[in-house]
This record gives sequence, structure tokens and C-alpha cells, in this order.
Amino acid sequence: MAPEVLDRTAIDTALEALPGWTYDGEALVRRADVPGDTQDSLERTVAQVADELDHHPQVQRAAEAMTFRLWTHSAGGVTAKDVDLAARIDQVLSGAGPDRQA
Repeated sequence: MAPEVLDRTAIDTALEALPGWTYDGEALVRRADVPGDTQDSLERTVAQVADELDHHPQVQRAAEAMTFRLWTHSAGGVTAKDVDLAARIDQVLSGAGPDRQA
């Protein structure tokens, strides 16, 4: 059974605890300034976290930035799994990910 899709009120509440994330009508989205020479490492760390949660983001890379999009395909929208992964990605971006000391 697919996870329950969050309604807009629940998404807005979740976003209050996720600075830098927005909702584009379909997915949670965050653009982060990331130097090109550190993107591979960051993407590997995010993939490790995503594997732990068995939930993977869409990642788009640009010269000095990465954009993360989260939604649960099987549910057809944003679920608690996306909110959890967004919080974990924030930990990675802040340097508190699995390969780093908090």
C-alpha cells in the first residue's frame, strides 16, 4: 500500500520546519548552492541517506548548484517519506550527514 498523500495544510506545516524548501504543486523542492567540485561527494552522501530510507530524490545539477525534488511516485504526491528525506538532506547540507561529524 502506498503512503498517504499529504494535503496542502500538512505540506505547509512541514515546510515551516524545512527552511529553503518550497512546494511547487507537485513536489518538495530545494535549490542549494554547491560548488561543482563537491557535487559528486554530496550526491553520494544523499544517495546513502536515500538508500537508508528506501526513498530517492530527483537531483538536478548545475555548475554551482543542485536542486532536489521529492515526491512519492507510488502515492502520486508528497508524503511523510518526502518530508523525512527533506530533513535528512538538510542534515547532509549542513554537514551533519552520515559521513560527517555533527
